[in-house]
Amino acid sequence: MKSIEIINAFVAEKLDGDIKHLADFPLGSLRSDKVYGCPNRNFDSDDTELMRAIYCVVFADTWENISMDNLGDGRLRGDTLNTYNTLFSTPWKERFSEIWQPDEELRAKIKTFHATCYTIGNMAILPDKRIGEWSINKHRGCHDEWHDYEDRFLAALYKVLIHQADRDLDLEELVTLNDEDFQPFYGEDGWRRFIDGNMLEYYVDDNYHPVISSKGFTYWRGGYTNRDRFISECHRYIDFSTEIIKDRARRMIGKIENTL
Repeated sequence: MKSIEIINAFVAEKLDGDIKHLADFPLGSLRSDKVYGCPNRNFDSDDTELMRAIYCVVFADTWENISMDNLGDGRLRGDTLNTYNTLFSTPWKERFSEIWQPDEELRAKIKTFHATCYTIGNMAILPDKRIGEWSINKHRGCHDEWHDYEDRFLAALYKVLIHQADRDLDLEELVTLNDEDFQPFYGEDGWRRFIDGNMLEYYVDDNYHPVISSKGFTYWRGGYTNRDRFISECHRYIDFSTEIIKDRARRMIGKIENTL
């Protein structure tokens, strides 16, 4: 099915015909779905057939080569913007509580955030041509300074796209490998197109300069860290990310409605 057909069928079958419910739909529930999930490939919420269809509609004017046939590993690839593994550990191998002893309020917020992370407003696109097994997404997640934080990654990507002297050369190598897809986004004007086209204005100031708001904390953080400041950052990160996710979902649904 083409992207529009996939979305229309999904809304009718799964959302009782109300596309507004798409904003809160848990993408993880598609794990075993052979139509809208990840048939014949490893499951990933940001790479489901549903999300591929949504990317094709929402980001059609942003990524020149986007299509259902050009999405997936090694091509244009779905990317989860705000994750929880770095700050809170994974739910299936939870270690955050043991280390930081959160109160019930934070426990509840983290549980809710686990679900919020895997909804459409937290999904975007990154080119995915790789050097061996190393992709831009993996570099973002494993970098010692970025730790998968979107604001820190975008600040580094900005330096590469405007060719700033202190840019990360390893990221530049991966961007160059994906040059065909990044071509429209070089220079200050290109950077603005990248931010606007991918709905990432939340991470830049009025002049489109990246703003780093995260502390870069990790749940396994070694050495002395003041617990109150760490817990405060946990609340801030959840609140900040949730606001972005919900607003992006609203905007994405608006673009889908206009197309439909």
